[in-house]
Formats: sequence, structure tokens, C-alpha cells
Amino acid sequence: MKKFIYLYLGISIFASTSCSSDKNNSDVAQLSFEEKISNLEATLALKSALSKEEQVKLSGLNDLITSKTTKPSIKAGDPNHSFNFDDLGDDRVEFNTITEPPYYMSCDKADMEERRACTEEAVAAYVDTYFNPEVYKSSNVMGRYEMTASFLIDTEGNIQDVKIRNDSNKALSAEAKRVLESLPQMQPGKHKGKPMAALYTQPIIYDVKP
Repeated sequence: MKKFIYLYLGISIFASTSCSSDKNNSDVAQLSFEEKISNLEATLALKSALSKEEQVKLSGLNDLITSKTTKPSIKAGDPNHSFNFDDLGDDRVEFNTITEPPYYMSCDKADMEERRACTEEAVAAYVDTYFNPEVYKSSNVMGRYEMTASFLIDTEGNIQDVKIRNDSNKALSAEAKRVLESLPQMQPGKHKGKPMAALYTQPIIYDVKP
């Protein structure tokens, strides 16, 4: 089963208070982000002085509020759906149809389909981990932006010929290419017993929510 893997950037703020009942906890849980901020500000206003630990947490809260309007989300979408390739030849086959898919050693399982699914999840997790979210500062993109990457896993298990399709934003395309070119080497694949390169596709969805 293929999965969506999400990367969210930011920090969590926890305020510890003494509550008289479970109902109070439930009421707090129902508050919006903005209402929780207002409540925290009101609590702090009643204090004559803040401890050093409280000052550090308040500084983190200010950073969160400042960055909230440009908080990016990156997710690697469901890979290897049918794609209309114009660069298939006798020396390569699509990853989802190769009989013995390339795989990472961490995915060394007896069943070929388990190896295939494990490798897809590993590639998606790698993209989510190593895609630099700071690239949005130079991208001038707001809202949703999706691109589809393709690359070849050659007969040595190396990543070759990374291409970014629908690459209207050069900054995001360059970052996607950088990340995919840095993928670790895999165990090479075979097709019907013959060493064969596999053509892999990976959607990357970039989102900046106001």
C-alpha cells in the first residue's frame, strides 16, 4: 500500500496550567490557534515577571506567529502512476512493470511487490526529509504547486537522468532535482532475468498556506 508522507514545519507550544476539571481541558482543546494565543497573552499579562524558561518559550511563540503566514508543506505524492513517457527504449522499463524492481537493502524482502512498495515509501520519505523548505523564499510561490519528477535507476543501481516536468518555477525544480540526484544507490533491477534500468516517477507537491 502506497502512502502519503507529510512534512510540516513549525514548533509546538505547550502551556501547563492547573485545571479544576476534565471539562476545562476539553474546552481548551476546542479553541482555535488564535484563541489559544490570546489566552496565553492574557495569562502572561497577569504575571509581574517571566522566568528565563518562560522567556525562551515566548520567543519561540513569537517566531511561530511571524512565520505562520508562510508556513510551507511538502509532500511526496503517490509514485509511479502511469505516465506518458517519450524516452522509453529497449534499455529501460517503468518501475511499476519491471519484474524484479531495484530496491534498497533495507527493503530486502522475499516478495518482489513488498520490495517495490518499500522502495517507493523510502524514496518519498527521502524527498520529504531532504527537500529544503527555505527554497520558498526565492520561489515567489503562494498556494499549491505540483511538479512531476522522473529519473532512471540504472543497471548499477545509481540515479541518472533526473528530469522535472511542468517545471515553470525554476527554484523549486532545481531543488527537486538536487534532492533526487542525491538518492542513495540501490540494488539494481532485472526484467525477465536480464539486468535492466528502471524509469521512476515521483510527484512532489509544494504548498504554502496563508
